[in-house]
Amino acid sequence: MEVIYKTNNGRLIHGDNIEIIKKLKENSIHSCISDFPYDLSFMGKKWDTTGNFYEWCKLRAEPLYRIIKPGGYVCIFGHPKTNHRMKCAFEDAGFNIVEEIDWVYGTGFPKNQDIGKLFDKKAGAERPLSDIQRPIGGKNGVYEGQGGNWGETLNIPQTELAKKWNGYKTAGLKPAHEPITVFQKPLEGTYINNIEKHNVGGMNIDACRIPLQETGEDKRLGGKGTWSTEKAAENIYEGGYAGERVSSSELGRFPANMFFDSSMGEVLDNQSGISKSTGGSGDRSKGALGDSVYGKYKNDELSANAGGLGDTGGASRYFLNIDTEDFVPFLYCPKATKKEKGEGNTHVTVKPKALIKWLIKLVTPINGKTIDITAGSGTHGLSCEELNKEEGYNLKWINIELLNSEKEPYCDIAMNRIKKVI
Repeated sequence: MEVIYKTNNGRLIHGDNIEIIKKLKENSIHSCISDFPYDLSFMGKKWDTTGNFYEWCKLRAEPLYRIIKPGGYVCIFGHPKTNHRMKCAFEDAGFNIVEEIDWVYGTGFPKNQDIGKLFDKKAGAERPLSDIQRPIGGKNGVYEGQGGNWGETLNIPQTELAKKWNGYKTAGLKPAHEPITVFQKPLEGTYINNIEKHNVGGMNIDACRIPLQETGEDKRLGGKGTWSTEKAAENIYEGGYAGERVSSSELGRFPANMFFDSSMGEVLDNQSGISKSTGGSGDRSKGALGDSVYGKYKNDELSANAGGLGDTGGASRYFLNIDTEDFVPFLYCPKATKKEKGEGNTHVTVKPKALIKWLIKLVTPINGKTIDITAGSGTHGLSCEELNKEEGYNLKWINIELLNSEKEPYCDIAMNRIKKVI
């Protein structure tokens, strides 16, 4: 164990995360946000091969359970092929699954093999090239001019089995999402009992709302995105906020459990078309559903959203929009943008600051303490420092990273990134 870098707010530690977690005080951490290995042997990297992914996760979930405060949250990035084993490990360690968030993007690249070509290759039958193409080497058979004007004879199946299975690929579709599982350590008593005792347990929804544009034209929405806070109504429920005045939409929409990059947002808007949100003075704005509900939930008063969400646009306005420029999916686009990674960052699984900051704000109280036990190039610590500097969050943080070798100097990379913020 070695403290590579220390700020007034946090520590970047090089070492085995299991052993380091064991040294931390019980019930002392408010949240954990980590990008675990996916156990896919990504790019032949040793750190992405665990041997037994369930056991690997459980060996870390159990000590995490000890140090996370009751009601505290753990957010773990995963892959659709393997995250079920991670979920089971955290459940068996005592955590509850409370949410799964999907990051949806349009830049994933399919990795299938062509079955027809495999049959031709097995038979030793080479497919003829057009006059404009010639092989230029590479283990995948890259051709000069590939992707351009292919000749008529290019890629014509040569054997009977290749002809029969032409157009078929090995299993898998174009990757377009990455799940983030949100776990919670069980509460001690009710939410308010737990929050009074441990200062954690609630999700900061208002800090993570999907903002609208106050005035003028909102290009992302495809129309005018305006709101009004003049019309606020009493909450319809008997408990909780009953009798209080509730602001309609000043802070934006309630966050969804799905994020889009801008390219996927455009696709969604093209399919959904342009529509106007409900909210106003009609029956549907009274008591949430007005005359369409019955009994004690029927209400003649305007609902909390009345007059506040009558904006116009496509369906993407309901989701957090993190631009593709700030994110490169882990498995299929390993080369992160220079802007996001920073100079000299050779890590291949850099997550976007915008996404990490959103997760930190959602599950970590102001003045709270948060940890990343697989810190990589330090985006978590970097995000904490920026939130402290720019938004006054006063977060304490711990980053733990195992690798800091000549070929994979991730602790040093993380230190340099965080230093720039400091």
